[in-house]
Amino acid sequence: DLPTKKMSGSLSADELRTMMKEVIKTELTPIISRLDEIELRFQIMSTQQQNSLAGRDDHLVAVPNEQGEFPEEFPTTIRSLSGIEVLPDGQQNNWNNMKTIRLLEFYGEEFEQTDLYHEHSSRSWARRLLLATKIGVSRIQMNFAQIEY
Repeated sequence: DLPTKKMSGSLSADELRTMMKEVIKTELTPIISRLDEIELRFQIMSTQQQNSLAGRDDHLVAVPNEQGEFPEEFPTTIRSLSGIEVLPDGQQNNWNNMKTIRLLEFYGEEFEQTDLYHEHSSRSWARRLLLATKIGVSRIQMNFAQIEY
């Protein structure tokens, strides 16, 4: 039996390999999994911190969700998230309430079905502020983005 062989030092290479696989499976896999979780959390926080330093026209960095996935669509600047960015061709930015809702859902938020489509409601602004917080942008940055020079 294996414990007796361990004591006498007569483990075969296959038995040793099997024993090492079991040790890795039971002892190291949970540690590696936890390290992956910590690395992802660090990546999220680091990206949020980058966005917290952004000016209103600086490029925002996409923040992954808790599963490590990146969003398909992300606001380019704080001004675009705040809804007042004018594009080079003179058109208003295309970041809207529904994009905000989709991105918040991507980050795990749920919403009531009231007032989902009204772009300029207080709830729409509250959702934009919630999204800003999720991606590391402060309320002050959002308010400053609305000030015109």
